[in-house]
Amino acid sequence: MIRYPLRLKVIGIPPVIARGIYMIFCLGTLNFCGSHSLLGQVPRGAFGFGDQPSFTGLAGLGGVNITSGGDPLMFLSNPALLDSADGEALSAHYLNLPGGFQFATAGYGWQPKEGWQAAFGVQFVNYGEFEGFDEVGFPLGTFHANEFAITSALNGTNGVFRYGLNLKLMGSLLESYQAYALASDLGITYHHPQEHLVIAITAKRVGVVLAHYISELPLQLIPDVRVGIRYKAPNMPVRFHLTGRNLIHDSGPSYINTVPLMNDNRFGDRLFKRLVLGAEVLVHESFELRIGYNHLVRREFADISGRGLGGFSGGWVFRTPEFTLSYAVSAYQIAGSAHLFGIHTNIQSLRKF
Repeated sequence: MIRYPLRLKVIGIPPVIARGIYMIFCLGTLNFCGSHSLLGQVPRGAFGFGDQPSFTGLAGLGGVNITSGGDPLMFLSNPALLDSADGEALSAHYLNLPGGFQFATAGYGWQPKEGWQAAFGVQFVNYGEFEGFDEVGFPLGTFHANEFAITSALNGTNGVFRYGLNLKLMGSLLESYQAYALASDLGITYHHPQEHLVIAITAKRVGVVLAHYISELPLQLIPDVRVGIRYKAPNMPVRFHLTGRNLIHDSGPSYINTVPLMNDNRFGDRLFKRLVLGAEVLVHESFELRIGYNHLVRREFADISGRGLGGFSGGWVFRTPEFTLSYAVSAYQIAGSAHLFGIHTNIQSLRKF
């Protein structure tokens, strides 16, 4: 019989919650036990823009989440989160990143038949205009850099389980260089029939690179397994989220850390780099707040001027029968934050006008 940590019993966490937390803990521990010996074997990944929290529901909860059902675009994070209750849903979100980068995300969902939900999404990032130079510094004019992902999703329900599949075509265009990949995301969620509990697992970026910038320098897609849990206690207006990522390998830092930290290799720090915390505060049936914390962002965006609110995020969502407005902000460091705006509407409700 598996014995769960005693502390979980002492604070009164239900056994099913303890199992979810214990599973995340075990996967993370097994990963850390062998991570140091694998660091030199980790391939260089590509098309990482797909992990950028480009819509409010994801950004407001720390940037990594696979259990929240509060945003119709959450299928881009976990295809099992498609909800047939949304009907014919159309969403558009805009992200303004520090440095002038712009990220636009749009999605459309519909119910092809009873028990199934389908969706289509587009993500587009514009890195702006750059000045080009040759190897001796002679100016060659300006060029643009863009990346995109086109995603189709299908979701089904079987009792307390929901399962989904994303198929996505990703492209990256840098001046005259182009790269393309075909990938899939697999997701399963368990919804407790009595408790406000959701447990999810996803496998992301499972696929192949179709074309490389330079044939002599091949790119690779690095799969990522994520486990998440969501719980709301009875009569408590808060939904809590815990998500574990990078559970099958040590992918190294996701961002550039300009100031190496003395305790960067401590067990606790490496563990929390894989955990993302989030909460949804249900202020009213039409209004809720979102908050999140991402330890990886806070650690790796730190610089000599401090961390500020780096790693913290928040936002709100306001719902009416005809449309939903949402906003989120993600703090990276003292120098700047990312602001997102989103709108969602049910096309069937618009037809009534």
